[in-house]
Order: sequence, then C-alpha cells, then structure tokens
Amino acid sequence: MKKILLILILLYSNSTICQNTIELIAYDCIKDRESNRDISEIKFEILTKHKVISQTTKSKFDLFRLQTSANEVKIEYHNIYNQKKDTTFLITPKTQKLFLCIEKMKDYEIKTFIEKSLEENKNWKLKLSGGSCFVYTDTEIKIIPNKNGAILKYKYVEERNGKKIKEKKVIKLDKNDLDNLIMFEKKLRLLNSAMRRCGPGTYYYLSLGNETIEIKDETCVGIFEEYISKIIERNN
Repeated sequence: MKKILLILILLYSNSTICQNTIELIAYDCIKDRESNRDISEIKFEILTKHKVISQTTKSKFDLFRLQTSANEVKIEYHNIYNQKKDTTFLITPKTQKLFLCIEKMKDYEIKTFIEKSLEENKNWKLKLSGGSCFVYTDTEIKIIPNKNGAILKYKYVEERNGKKIKEKKVIKLDKNDLDNLIMFEKKLRLLNSAMRRCGPGTYYYLSLGNETIEIKDETCVGIFEEYISKIIERNN
C-alpha cells in the first residue's frame, strides 16, 4: 500500500514539475515580435488541454497566460482578414511565450486579376489613395505583360503643404515578383471583410479591363509596404 502511495506521489510530483506557464502573444509579423497587438482581437480558442492562469482583455495591455503539461499546444484563431486558422506549437521546458502572427493569410483558391492579365495580355491596374490632414498621396501602378514576362509602371504624387512631389518608375518583373504580387492581390481582396483597427482608411481601386473592385483598408497591416514598396526600393 505504501509503495502504491509513493508511486502516486511521484507521478503527481512529476506532472507538477512538467507544467509550463506560457504567455500567449498576438503580433504583426511583417514588423517584429515587439509589435504586440490585443490578444482579444484574434478570437482565439486553445484546443488542447490547459488551465487559464490569468486573462485580461479590456485594454491594449491585455494578457493571457495558460498552464499546460502537454508536449504541444493547438490554437484556433482569426487572423486580421477574419479567416479562421489553426496552428500547433511544440512545447519544451524552456517555452515561455507563444506568438500568433495576426496577418498571416490562409491561402485560398481564386483567379486573380494578375493571373488573368498575364494569360489575356491585358494591363492590370491599381490606384491607391489615402491621407491625413497634412499629407495626401495618390499612387497608380500598372502591370503590363510583354513577350518577356511583365513590367511594372509606378506613378506617385504627394501633396505636402501645397507642394507636389512626383515620381515615376518602370521596373522589370521576374517570376518571383509576379508570384509575390499574386499573393498581394489575394490579401488585398480580403481587406473589405478584415478587422477595422485604424483610420482614416486607405482606398484601393483594382482594375482589369472594364472590371474594377473597390477596396477599403482600415487594418494598418501594411501590405503595400510588404509587397509593392519592396519591389520599388529594390530598383532604386
């Protein structure tokens, strides 16, 4: 009897020792892990066995800590585009934080305007406008297919304190650029149903031939900087 009792005590002690207390953090992965977001934004659910240690989601300093003895933690959550995602984290004795990337898109099947542009030899066009009290920007981008692939034409006008700054560029696109721009368009199309997190919004007008889609971005997620700006900066 004493032997059985000792075994039970050891098993209980081991399970207690193996308990990990972990903080769950939402962040913008385009930027860095220091760009924390409200964990309450992402509507998450932990699917594996756990115990909630602390939870405050009423301010921007919200916090969620859990305790688990599992080797992995599976979490279901909504990204910035309101898509439901699930992810699994492997847990080690040193694990203290789990980071959930809020703008990681769940890829989906759609025939983008860019793909149609390349197939049908039609120009893809994107107009962008938005601003604040002091700065107003007006940007136009075209993807023009040719026999060697495609080129990107970029036109930018900024009005700052009554002065206009203009810039034009022509950039040759490779396959990797086009693949990234297809992903950009997929994310762009999700913005109308995405979370509202800032204002004023940025407006995008996406066109192919006579078809135009209007998109309003109030996420502050920065997909223009993630995709288009990188291509432009690379060719400066």
